[in-house]
Amino acid sequence: MRVEKPLGLLPDTPDCRMVPPFPDWRWKPAMKLRLRVTRALVLLVALLGLFTHHVYSEDSVTDTLLGAGGLILLVIAAGGRIWAGAYVTGRKNRTLVTDGPFSLVRNPLYVFSFLGFVGAGLSFESLTLAAVFGATFFVAHWPTIRTEERILEGLFGQAYRRYCSRVPRFIPVLRRPHAGGVLDLDIVGFVRTVVESMAIPLVFVLAELAEWAKLNELLPVLVRLP
Repeated sequence: MRVEKPLGLLPDTPDCRMVPPFPDWRWKPAMKLRLRVTRALVLLVALLGLFTHHVYSEDSVTDTLLGAGGLILLVIAAGGRIWAGAYVTGRKNRTLVTDGPFSLVRNPLYVFSFLGFVGAGLSFESLTLAAVFGATFFVAHWPTIRTEERILEGLFGQAYRRYCSRVPRFIPVLRRPHAGGVLDLDIVGFVRTVVESMAIPLVFVLAELAEWAKLNELLPVLVRLP
């Protein structure tokens, strides 16, 4: 009976050897454009959150559950991005990383970011805004996800295709993650990831401040949303 070892970092597999970084001129312009588009879309949706209000009674069960759900998703998003960052920081496009969260889903950073987007919408205690934020994430990020997959397939070939056959793109598989070996952290990059991730739950604070301003008529409410 043939037993196939976990992918891990596959240091002794030719298709998964350390490779030179993907040329900057190939991916940096696309990434910069994606960041600009994402920021513009997020700004538009944030304005929607600032000048709309939910239809639920203040401090009702629905109101409280939506807000709490938003905070929970934001905290999960922050912790998940730190977890994924510990494995991929400094290795992107250099090593095929398949341990930790990458053993459950191929794009864990994007998955946790998606949860953060939905959590941001729920922080305004609105299911409509949660749906709009979620749709904004996919519009801004899905093309990048597909492009990055083509880059990885070009870099790692059969090893990446084998990885794809085992691990789903976006919906995590329910199993124990493969821990892998000792992490070799890029300290500077990882600290940056931690700082950026820890700012995610602050969205909840901003949403609460916006709600306070609307209730005290400091911000106009143009429309009410469920």
